[in-house]
Amino acid sequence: MVGGGGGVRGRGGGRAPEGWVLGIETSWRVGSVALAVGGAVAARRFLTTPAAHASGLIPAVDEVLAEVGIGVREVVGVVVGAGPGSFTGVRIGGAAAKGLATSLGVPLYATSSLRAASFALEALGAGIALPPEVVGGDGSAGWRTPTPRLSGNEHELRHVLFDARRGRVYGAGYDVGADGPVEVAAPHAGTILDVINARPPLDTVFMGDGAIAHAALIRAAGYTVRPLPVGIPIADAVVRCCSWVSVDAAAWEPRYIRAWRPG
Repeated sequence: MVGGGGGVRGRGGGRAPEGWVLGIETSWRVGSVALAVGGAVAARRFLTTPAAHASGLIPAVDEVLAEVGIGVREVVGVVVGAGPGSFTGVRIGGAAAKGLATSLGVPLYATSSLRAASFALEALGAGIALPPEVVGGDGSAGWRTPTPRLSGNEHELRHVLFDARRGRVYGAGYDVGADGPVEVAAPHAGTILDVINARPPLDTVFMGDGAIAHAALIRAAGYTVRPLPVGIPIADAVVRCCSWVSVDAAAWEPRYIRAWRPG
């Protein structure tokens, strides 16, 4: 079972700490933070300016704490999106999460950003207002999430693709149910032709900005491509999809799409 607090056990065998858990996700161009307890997110903020993730992250954390009415010392765990993603974005979230966990003396948990993206709308739930930048920057002010697609015993094969630029993608496949995703295709890097030539089952649904960037080829191969905001990594899903197996805050490093080189 996937959950966000209150002693809930994750798919990785760990158990969520009792109390407030802070989620941080900055691997994508829109970052987010979320504060959850007992599996439910009580407050969230979106970081809609990529260049300002570094300066906006801690103020966003302060805002969700203030909205709930607790102090930072009441946070009992920090969950961070582990990437892949942009070097700068993943580094910002990772550094902030490590710093907070260390200073508070609480466990640090890491969730694959691909895994989180596969479960984004289910994690958000219905009727959540999203900023226009999340739905493609088309000016859709007031856009709200629909009723989550999956419920009960329903399942869907989903392949998340992040745009790694220069014609490359980073992806993974999941069998997603109402209670969370199970990995069926390990994280991989390559071109969209590599993905298609691997022949995912024909009922696989593709999502994420990498799928949108290569939608024509994916559809020509007979697959469905979902539009944003399906397939985006968000803090709600980072918490909901957490395995609750802590990592060493001093030694842990996030996962990048590729080795970073200046310029």
